[in-house]
Amino acid sequence: MQGGDFDPSGLTALVLDENHYERGITLDLLRSMGFARAIGAANTVEAWEALAKNNPNIVLLEWIEGAHTGLDFAKRVRSSDDAPNRAVAMFMLTARGAQADVERARLAGIDGYLRKPISAVALQQRVRTVMLNPQPFIVTATYVGPCRRRRRPDLNYLGPLRRLDDASPDAADAADEDDVKAQLARARVAALEHAAAKLTIGDARMAREVYRAVQALTDVAEQIGDANLALAAKEMGRYLQAQGATERLDPEVVRTHVAALHQLVHLPHAMTQEREAVAHSLRRMVEKKLRAA
Repeated sequence: MQGGDFDPSGLTALVLDENHYERGITLDLLRSMGFARAIGAANTVEAWEALAKNNPNIVLLEWIEGAHTGLDFAKRVRSSDDAPNRAVAMFMLTARGAQADVERARLAGIDGYLRKPISAVALQQRVRTVMLNPQPFIVTATYVGPCRRRRRPDLNYLGPLRRLDDASPDAADAADEDDVKAQLARARVAALEHAAAKLTIGDARMAREVYRAVQALTDVAEQIGDANLALAAKEMGRYLQAQGATERLDPEVVRTHVAALHQLVHLPHAMTQEREAVAHSLRRMVEKKLRAA
């Protein structure tokens, strides 16, 4: 592939297409682009086995009708704990082009929608874009997948983010930036909620999982400059550290703390006093629990 900033020679692609001829065309295009491996699957069962075995960097899938559709496969990848990478880039590559179909694909967590027949140049451009500039990955109660806001500020999700009180020359850009930051925080809280829901007394493995989720939330809170969220997350981490992965760790107390964090990330940043009250109430709660321990 042309362009020194993107080299797919170390990447693996998976193509799910029940049409043998069209699957072969797509595989040939990917190989000509320089992908190290391009793996084909004729149905969702084969595709899942290939996904689990090879952990591809990108998946291209046909719509596929019937009992096990391409959309079902995409939703399974996004939601299953068995998926090696729930955030893997996924493109719908299909002859269907109705707006309703595009929207259904987006809701299933698809990164991009390409209509057949697709040229090598078009495929190359879209793959390059999603691999070099991936959307933030969102996990909520109703949606799992790439951030669906196509107009987004120039943020590097894995790197330092500007603080919430930084000035922006454009109010619309500032609103977009705050929205993305809020989605990142809510995604981390959703992941924490998911882990906390599985926690039982004496379950050391899940206790460590919850603690890792709290650490991830703390990191994001500090990156986006949300002092109240950072304080609340650190206080919950302090409680977890004090109790340890032992029977002293009460799952209901953990879930109460998570509910407070959920409330905090859904309060607008303009409600400064209310957000501060939630964060400090969690600190008092932790202090009370640790004194009683």
